[in-house]
Formats: sequence, structure tokens, C-alpha cells
Amino acid sequence: MQRPRKFYNKPMKRFGVMLASLGLAACAGQPLVQAPLGADRDGHGCIPSAGYTWSTARQACIRVWEEGITLSGVQDETAAYVVLSLDGTQAEVFLPVKTSPLILSRSFTEDGPCWTQPESPWRLLRPAQGWRLWKDGVLLYQASNPPAR
Repeated sequence: MQRPRKFYNKPMKRFGVMLASLGLAACAGQPLVQAPLGADRDGHGCIPSAGYTWSTARQACIRVWEEGITLSGVQDETAAYVVLSLDGTQAEVFLPVKTSPLILSRSFTEDGPCWTQPESPWRLLRPAQGWRLWKDGVLLYQASNPPAR
């Protein structure tokens, strides 16, 4: 009995394997290149994606919720943050409605220290019971003094 003859063409088989390999390689796609985390520095070298903002009062990159005094909204549930310069002569106010912070200068009143800016409707007061931020005579934000330890 004779064996049945296998019919195949070796070069065609190699061509088929090569074509299938190329097809699978083409489906692999390009690797996704992402910028490393923390590579988004602003003009001052602060990393916004990590929450850092440039503080003019401190001349440093800070996280306002860590370094600042949190003032709660009187009429709504928003918050403002006050960052004082190291000598206390300037107050930088970060508001949720403004893109750039307010820079206020300190003076003294009979109610205590007050930070204002010429021709500005904003006024920051520090009476004995806490902090108060006013605009056009309307109290918008406040914070009580923390309890003594």
C-alpha cells in the first residue's frame, strides 16, 4: 500500500507564517507616552498637579489649604484661604471666585489688625474672636480662633 502524498509547498508555508506574524505585529499599536507625574511646573517652578500654588506673600510654592487660614463662607459652603507673610505685613487671600489672589497690606484699627488695599472693596479683619473677610461692607467669610491648647 502506498502512502498518500503530502502536498504542500514549503515556500508558501513560510510566506503564510510571515504574513500572519506581520499582521499580529501591526495590531500591537504604538506605546502610549505620558508625561511623568510632577512634570507640569508653572513659571515659578510650582507643581499644580500636586496642589502647589505660588504665594507672593511667602515667596514660595505652597498648598494653600495646608499653609493658609481657612475662612468659611457665611452665605454658602465655599472657603477662602488667607496666607500671611512671615512678618505679617501682607495677607494673600485666595478666593474661589477669583483666578489670582488678593494682596492686602496690614494696618491697625481699634478692632485689631486690618489688611486692606487702596481702592479695593476687600477688607480682612482679625478681631479677638477670629478672622473676618468683608467686601463692600458685607461679611462674606469668617473663621473662629482655634481653641487654646
